[in-house]
Amino acid sequence: MRRLALLLALSFASPALGQVAPVPGYPAAPITPQDSGLMALQEMQRQQLVQQQNQLMSLEAQMRAQQAMADVRAMSVAPRLTPPDTTPGRALPHIDTSQLASIPDSALADSNRKVLDAANNHH
Repeated sequence: MRRLALLLALSFASPALGQVAPVPGYPAAPITPQDSGLMALQEMQRQQLVQQQNQLMSLEAQMRAQQAMADVRAMSVAPRLTPPDTTPGRALPHIDTSQLASIPDSALADSNRKVLDAANNHH
């Protein structure tokens, strides 16, 4: 990760280092063949740097996608519940049904009637 940060920092600094600031009051010097070669070399290095930056961003995006997929897989794994011990002579666990939610039969019948009425009125 440190290498990535260092490479990114250098990649942002290197284009600025390769630029020549014009000096006010002095005419631009004629470009010599040697200057042309250096400029071509700088352009090639700049293009290589852009390629490396693109590769780094692609790898970073790939790494984030893989991490996201791993996170999703980890969330989708249901915990394994151990079944109750059914060895002869052992009592099964007792469930107190008074603690469970209950709906009176009359309320269920009323709800069912309302649903059926609403379904019949849509035709």
